[in-house]
This record gives sequence, C-alpha cells and structure tokens, in this order.
Amino acid sequence: MKTTIPIKRHAWIALLIVLALLSVSIAFVTYRYYGIVARGILGLILTYLLFFGDRYSKMDVSLDTLLLDPKKGKYLIAALVVPLISYWTAAQIYEMILFFTKR
Repeated sequence: MKTTIPIKRHAWIALLIVLALLSVSIAFVTYRYYGIVARGILGLILTYLLFFGDRYSKMDVSLDTLLLDPKKGKYLIAALVVPLISYWTAAQIYEMILFFTKR
C-alpha cells in the first residue's frame, strides 16, 4: 500500500494553498498602506516585460519588415501602445523613488 504518496500530495496542495492565501493577504496590506511602492514594483516588472518580452512576440521591428508586411496594423498599434505603457511605468517608478527619497 502506498499511503505516503497521497499524504505527500495533499500536504503539498495544502502548503500551496496556505502560501497563496498568505501572498494575497500580504499583497492586500502592502497595496493598502504602501500603494506607491506596489505600483512602483509593478512598473519595474512591466518595464522588464516590455524590454525582454518582445522576443516572444515574433514581431521584427525593422522598417523593411514593416513595409513588406501586408498586416501593418499590429506595428501601428504597437507604436502607439508601447510608448504609452512605457511612460506609465516610468512615472510609477519615479513616484516610488520620490516616495523613498522624501521620507
């Protein structure tokens, strides 16, 4: 009889549930009392994803590709959205830096 395998499985599931609940409660308290810090961290993470996530998007950003591609809409949308999100993330990071320096 393999009774240890289901017990280990249930213990891991219980541990993951407890960690998820702990994470949600920490996130709630942090965002409630230190919202600027939470938004600044989100800005850092989003900036990282903007710079390093483009390799998974399969979008070549050369001008030749733009001119040859019949579906130019995705490039035009990216040209509008990426600078907008980049500015928002920079503003959040800047506010977090101001929050720490003015204390």
